[in-house]
Amino acid sequence: MKQRLIPCLLLCICLLTQVADAAPPPLKLKSGDRVIFLGNTMIERAQKFGRWESVFLRSFPEAKLSFRNLGWSGDTVWADSRGIFDPPAVGYQRMIKQIEELKPTLIVLGYGGNEAFAGEKGLPAFENQLHKLLTDLKSTEAKILIVSPHRYENQGAPLPDPAEHNRDLKVYADALQQIAHKGNYYFVDLYNQLIPEPAGDPGLKWTTNSIHLTDAGYQKAAEIIAANLGLQPITLTRDIDQQVRDLTFEKNRQYFYNWRPQNITYLLGFRKHEQGQNAKELPQFIPLIEKNEAEIHSLVSQ
Repeated sequence: MKQRLIPCLLLCICLLTQVADAAPPPLKLKSGDRVIFLGNTMIERAQKFGRWESVFLRSFPEAKLSFRNLGWSGDTVWADSRGIFDPPAVGYQRMIKQIEELKPTLIVLGYGGNEAFAGEKGLPAFENQLHKLLTDLKSTEAKILIVSPHRYENQGAPLPDPAEHNRDLKVYADALQQIAHKGNYYFVDLYNQLIPEPAGDPGLKWTTNSIHLTDAGYQKAAEIIAANLGLQPITLTRDIDQQVRDLTFEKNRQYFYNWRPQNITYLLGFRKHEQGQNAKELPQFIPLIEKNEAEIHSLVSQ
């Protein structure tokens, strides 16, 4: 009897291992789905160019998708940028609450770029907090897409060679890939595919300052997203593409004013006793956003 049980147990273990390591199913989006971009400067700046939204819109042209960019410059998995006048932990809880209220069906995570400055010794803390974030996002039941940080470009002297920091970025990018694999999340590898190892004369091609992506950088990243996810985006005419990008920029600008007004301390924070009555204007951006989204859907589905 024991001899029969051992092969059965081994088979069960193998099957469980295969299930745990199974790749996520092909990404499908449908009308009513909402994509949230969450992360650091790379994520926040994406809203200015519209390239990442476009790749999803063109991959599912009949779907009426909505996008909300919650990126915050300099942010980390601890929400270090989101505390405002509160500790980061308070900003983190506000962030989770906001995400839950938005009811996303896909969350695109862009972290690791800032955390990599802590080097390899900071990796365990980063991984622990990322696991906490992923656990806290489970209540949304959204699909998760993890996007790795990219290499820095080498601008040349007198600026420093980024090779050493790129090695730290690779450590974090590799960790993100492993977490995505083990958690059955979607993964996009920008580290190895967006900016190649420096060759020949130093110079900038995909970034403005070796770090922040240009429009061309975001476009190349969008192509990598499509390739890594197996998407097949349609091609828009130049005129329609520009109209979609203009509407996307305006829609994202309106949403930014909705959730991050410049006078947020007076409207929603500890000084709201001074101008809090004006907070009623913030929801008035939503109809404007939805109007732009409807125009975008009409253009893409032509």
